[in-house]
Amino acid sequence: MRRFTLVALVASMSLVMVGCPKKGKDPGKTGKPSKKVNKPKPKPKAKSPNALPADKAWASGNTKGVTLEVKTELKVPGLTGDQKAKDAPPATAMTQTMHVTDGRGVVVETTEKGHIPKGTELRYNAATKKYVLADPAKKQFWAMTGSQLGNVMEGGPELKRSNFAVTITDTKDKAKIAGFDCVKSNAEIAFDWKVKTKSGAKTGKIKVKLELWHTADAKLNDKWGDTLIALMAIPFQDKDSQKVVDELNKTIKFPVKWAMEFVQEGGKKEKGESFPKLVTTATKVEVKDLPKNAFQWPPDGYKPAMGPYTFGEGGQTLGEGDLGKLPAKEGKKPEGVEPVDGKGAKKKG
Repeated sequence: MRRFTLVALVASMSLVMVGCPKKGKDPGKTGKPSKKVNKPKPKPKAKSPNALPADKAWASGNTKGVTLEVKTELKVPGLTGDQKAKDAPPATAMTQTMHVTDGRGVVVETTEKGHIPKGTELRYNAATKKYVLADPAKKQFWAMTGSQLGNVMEGGPELKRSNFAVTITDTKDKAKIAGFDCVKSNAEIAFDWKVKTKSGAKTGKIKVKLELWHTADAKLNDKWGDTLIALMAIPFQDKDSQKVVDELNKTIKFPVKWAMEFVQEGGKKEKGESFPKLVTTATKVEVKDLPKNAFQWPPDGYKPAMGPYTFGEGGQTLGEGDLGKLPAKEGKKPEGVEPVDGKGAKKKG
């Protein structure tokens, strides 16, 4: 990241008095010496940790890419009819528009009244393996690594992930999704997690089960598929977890549907009960010329935020006692988790 340095140039000037002195005053003999006034130096402006260099290469022109309209749903097995309406968590369906090209990707939130405000953008730059979260209302952006962004989405303190292992298994299952012939592959990602809290460190193990429907259609560039996987595998973009993305890119072509299930090691389930799945499906996939400034990093006219990102309406934060826990009963949030407003304060009532 380019460093911005404030350089102060101090020029000393000698004042030569020319002309007549004031009556009765002889500046060389009887005049009183002038007192020096030390003016306080102006404080340097605070620098934002999110500041980024100008992205001129992506400021104008067009690039070939693909646009996807996608829908994400939280599937809670075992809940049907009135029970589903009663026990399923709110905002279980989200919609996004995704724009993907070589090494750049953008996700635009289109859901009304979700925990991520409508219009919020997530931009990805493969050259830096970093993301930019942009708030269209405040015209501010936050630059983050994958793990930092994952912690924001999870709503808790920073979670350290380590000891990654990934296994990918191809299947014979086939389907047509959004007009493309697809095959299904299963992936299992395992890792350890650790978090520091006021009461001490907490640790655990997580397995992420992925069902990936992907296509090798010649109209869709392999590099576009790599960028799409990077947008999908947000927590696995740091140095220690890069092997996860690398393994997915070797096998998975262009994903058009993916289902994600988190399994906490040691988590107990009642007989016949399954963990919830987060299922994302492309409803429309279109290859087109896309404006380069749609991928500009950060968005033109946005300023780097000074403070951390705060969720808007419907956002959740995890309390210390909720870390590493899955809901005891599917469809219910952990006890003690309270929604926050757009300023980060807990809502009353």
